[in-house]
Amino acid sequence: MEGSECYNCDGIVGYRGATRMSTPRKTLHGSVKERLTDVTTGLYMISSTCGLVDSVCFLALGGVFAEMMTGNLLLMALSIGTGRSAGESARYIPAIVAFSLGALLGGRLLRGPQKLQERRIGFAVEWVLIIAATALTWLSKPDAHNLAGNIVVAMLALAMGIQNAMVRVHGVPDLATNVMTVTFTAILADSTPAGGTNTNWRRRVASVGLFTASAALGGLLLRFGTVWPLMLTSIVFSLAMIPLIFGKKPQ
Repeated sequence: MEGSECYNCDGIVGYRGATRMSTPRKTLHGSVKERLTDVTTGLYMISSTCGLVDSVCFLALGGVFAEMMTGNLLLMALSIGTGRSAGESARYIPAIVAFSLGALLGGRLLRGPQKLQERRIGFAVEWVLIIAATALTWLSKPDAHNLAGNIVVAMLALAMGIQNAMVRVHGVPDLATNVMTVTFTAILADSTPAGGTNTNWRRRVASVGLFTASAALGGLLLRFGTVWPLMLTSIVFSLAMIPLIFGKKPQ
């Protein structure tokens, strides 16, 4: 009978064996689904694109940054202070202006209709700009001295301005996507030797590590052409769109 079969040795072994085989698959599926529905995953991914973007702009497109405005302001000020030509000092202006416009646009999107806010539509606008900049780089061969180079820098800076505005609202504490000074300081200031409790140290170290590694990878890929770091940026950001748009923010 069915009731007695539960006590059959073969039956028990077979049931347990089936459980052991099915549990890992279920756990793996659940883990992947959990990652894809967590905005933190998307934020880690775009942390890895910032180093790629700035490696292109700084090394191949005129020594400017698309997302580190501290660097642009400092370099422009040093250029003015040391008496260099107006043209050399002015090369930072397109990136600064484009980034400022991106931050303004990101702020407006964050204050738009509630549905757009919830869907984090600003990340989608940023994604379109990155794809467009990559396409332009592929078609026009931009460099530090032509108009195409200035346009690509401006488009990337515009995208980074939007990203910074979005992360102010939809970011996760201690997960930096671009400017690393505060996060790097927190790793040390909250460490055990400093008398701290290592608050969120994994998140902090991961974001700094991803940014640094991506910048190094960007420099390597530039050996093969300006477009390749941006191509990788487009691929990673495209994958990040799933958790960025649809993922839930951790409590």
